[in-house]
Formats: sequence, structure tokens, C-alpha cells
Amino acid sequence: MKTILLLIIPVLFAIPSFAQKTALQHFNAGNQKFKSGKYSEAIKEYSEVLKQEPQHIVTITNRGIARDRLLDYRGAISDFTKALELDPKHIEAWTSRGLSKYNLQDYKGALIDFNTAVSIDQKQARTYNNRGLVRFALKDYRSAIIDYGRAITLQPDYAEAYYNRGAPRYTSGDVSGACEDWVKAEQLGLKEAAQYLKQFCDQNSTATNSVK
Repeated sequence: MKTILLLIIPVLFAIPSFAQKTALQHFNAGNQKFKSGKYSEAIKEYSEVLKQEPQHIVTITNRGIARDRLLDYRGAISDFTKALELDPKHIEAWTSRGLSKYNLQDYKGALIDFNTAVSIDQKQARTYNNRGLVRFALKDYRSAIIDYGRAITLQPDYAEAYYNRGAPRYTSGDVSGACEDWVKAEQLGLKEAAQYLKQFCDQNSTATNSVK
């Protein structure tokens, strides 16, 4: 079986208030650079903000996300850890650090971070989805399926959660359930699901056609 791609969606934060106008300008510029995929330039802008507002948690976290995008996972973790030292309940830093640890294949460390995030806020669909990625990597397929289900309950149009849930279902032998999830993901606009439907579900047209 071909390895199934698991999707993650990092989040960039909204614009906060600053004591100095120039810091806000650098922050806005950093966000624009990030959205344009210019992550190195975004990091420079966020670093300029931090020269003036060294304890600004949102900026520290944003810089960590940009570093993660550049595959500098250890640098990202350093930023997220600093943000958490300033605010231990900053859920975005917990979830973002969990993803960076996941990318480093530190699955046990990532699980701890996602568990903490869930303990702070049980209503974040993305947290359950991302914890599902970790549990799948740890071959805890039953728990991964449960987490994806929780994400879908909270956000019924969560295409990535359906797509990701297909992997542990398929691996556990629930081929029809996996195909139903991939059909739903495709219906919700996730084009990547089509290749798995073609590769793994040609023999399951009944399950495929039953999803509404």
C-alpha cells in the first residue's frame, strides 16, 4: 500500500495591537510576506517587531510558524516554547509546537503538546485532527479514528479530517469506511482524495456511491 499523505494546516494569527506604530507596520509586513510564501522575509519582519516588543506572544508564535514552513523545526519549537513560557495557556503555541515535533518525528512529545491543548480547549477541531496524525504515526489507529471523528463532530465540513481518517480505517481493515471518508473529502473539495479513491476503492463502488 502506498503511503497516504496526511494534511496539516498551520494558522497565522490575526493582527494585534502594539505600543509602537513601527512594530505594527513590521507585523503587517510579516503577515503579507508569510501569505506570499516569503517565509524568510516574514521572519525578518517578525524579528523587527520583537526588537521593540520582545515579549509579544503572537509575533513569537507567528515567527515559529514561518520557521516551521522553512523546515527549521527546532527553531520553530524554540519560538513556541518561548511563547509558552510567557503564556502557558496559549493554545496556538501548544498546537503549533506539536506539529513541529510531529515533523521531527518526535511523536510522543507531539502527543503531550496536543493533549495539553485539548485540556485547555476541547472545542478546537484542528487540535483533534492534528492529534489524530500523531496517533496514526504511533500506530494507535483506534484512537486516531476517534480523534478525527471528534474533529468532524465539531466541524462537519472538515475535509482534511475525513481524508485523514481514511488512513487508519483502511489500515485497520475497514476499507468501505475509508472509501466513504475519501468520497466525503473529495465532495468537500479536497482533490487529493481522488487518487486514493482510484487506487484503493475501485472494488468498493457500493460504499463509494452510498455517500451523500
